[in-house]
Amino acid sequence: MMNPNKLLSSALRRVSFNGGVRNSLKTNSIFNPRNLNPQRNFHSKPRYNNDHYHQHSHKGKKILGLVGLIGLGSLFVYGSPFTSKAEFKEESEKQLESMLPPTEDDDGKSKKEEEKPILKFKYIIIGGGTAGHYALKAILENDKELDKGKDTKIVVLNAEDHISYQRPPLTKELWTSNDPNVGETLKFVDWQGKESTPAYENNEYYDNNPVILFLPKARVVDISPTFKRVLLEDGTELGYQACLIATGGEPRVLPWAEDVEGVTTYRTVDDFRALYKVSKEVKHITVVGGGFLGSELASSLAGKVKVTQVFPEEGVLANTLPSYLSSYATKQLEKLGVEVITGKLVKDVSNDNQLTVTLDDGHKWTTDHVVVAAGISPSAPGYGRRLEKDEKHGGVIANAELQVRQDLYAAGDVLSYFDATLSTRRRNEHYDHAIKSGQQAGENMVATLRANPDLQVQPYLHQPMFWSSFAGIEFEAVGITDSKLKTIALFVPPEGMDSNNPEYKRGIIYYLRDDKVVGAVLWGVYGKVDDARKLINMKRSAKDVEAVKHFISLHEEDQA
Repeated sequence: MMNPNKLLSSALRRVSFNGGVRNSLKTNSIFNPRNLNPQRNFHSKPRYNNDHYHQHSHKGKKILGLVGLIGLGSLFVYGSPFTSKAEFKEESEKQLESMLPPTEDDDGKSKKEEEKPILKFKYIIIGGGTAGHYALKAILENDKELDKGKDTKIVVLNAEDHISYQRPPLTKELWTSNDPNVGETLKFVDWQGKESTPAYENNEYYDNNPVILFLPKARVVDISPTFKRVLLEDGTELGYQACLIATGGEPRVLPWAEDVEGVTTYRTVDDFRALYKVSKEVKHITVVGGGFLGSELASSLAGKVKVTQVFPEEGVLANTLPSYLSSYATKQLEKLGVEVITGKLVKDVSNDNQLTVTLDDGHKWTTDHVVVAAGISPSAPGYGRRLEKDEKHGGVIANAELQVRQDLYAAGDVLSYFDATLSTRRRNEHYDHAIKSGQQAGENMVATLRANPDLQVQPYLHQPMFWSSFAGIEFEAVGITDSKLKTIALFVPPEGMDSNNPEYKRGIIYYLRDDKVVGAVLWGVYGKVDDARKLINMKRSAKDVEAVKHFISLHEEDQA
């Protein structure tokens, strides 16, 4: 007979990147994913119909509703920590009572039999994005005890109805794909010239590994670090020995954007498919936001439709780039045909048969679609209640080892961590950070459970890098790149450049705090990220241009 946990795992993990939950998960199956509350959808209406993602009915019983049938050989715990203060005394009595021999009531049933059993896993990863995926890989690579027994030991709870995928292609490669059916296939050619999709793995990666249980559309709404439990939206509770919060964030929905038809946010693969379809059907799209997401989207949409980009800053990437470079990048977008409106706030968007955008100065225009690309808000179960919130940077507060509470870790966009190198608290929303913090959190989870004698809990010392590419501009960056900091820049002027109309093709911008390098933007300079990291880790002093001239070579022949 098949191991009960493996039976559960094989039934529930069958998630297809291009087909949601497979047909084997019928709506009347006890293994069907839960029916999520649609009111928790943070995306503004309308939600576009998509046969591959939104046609699944999730009306089955709770996943673990028949846990007595499927939980043989697993560790159960009883009672719930998710109670109000008024219920605390009663809950404490239940916890104490669970330690005593069972007594029988008038019907001859033990009191324990009436309590809801909780299935406990060795590892729970909340979030199936990049940080969660790389934490999973780190656990699989380092836990020397995973092959003992055949029970499922790792559960990944993913709020989306997909297997894990990377987000950078959603604003970059997918929009330049030569595949005419990219909206369905999601195929693109990566920087190495290989055909790829955003998905990290195929279905078999999960299906063929009995220790992994990957649950789609499993939104965690609360967590109890004290009792080591997580609560799912349908009321299901799971226990853990070590847990990772890698929930990322939700797109910011501006007040005027709620419930307006034709106004959407942009974060997921579903959003790409919806916007790609819209771009084929309309003539004008308005992008609200001047950060990385808004600028890359505006650039990708230019040439396909007429694009207006509006934001309150004086130039794109104004929080990262010095003002002169922000102004230059803005002009490059305008050369693509993007109408860029700077220094203005959108006051209202109305839809009376056609969308009308109104700015704070009264200026109006009509458009066919509005995309809100105004950043994300960190999202985590128990955020600001059971978990301490970083009021300045946002995110869940963790220490340098990425630990939030005992045996509870955080990684990725939602993480607020202490940077021991730069002696400051940070939160980072970039891809490289999600990878490295996920890896470090996964290794630390293994170490804290003593599942590998060669591992010890280590601080997260990686200096994350990021990159951007739009409107003919390409750059990489590392460390703290805050435009409020003092900067020193070195650029190689192109031959014949007009001094009244400067061209910034290749250069390095150093960001200084207390005259020490804390970050660098490598503008058109490649293969030098590690060199920049070394400068940051060494805390190199730099007071003027002469001091930084020989830090990193700008000669093209020295570039990797």
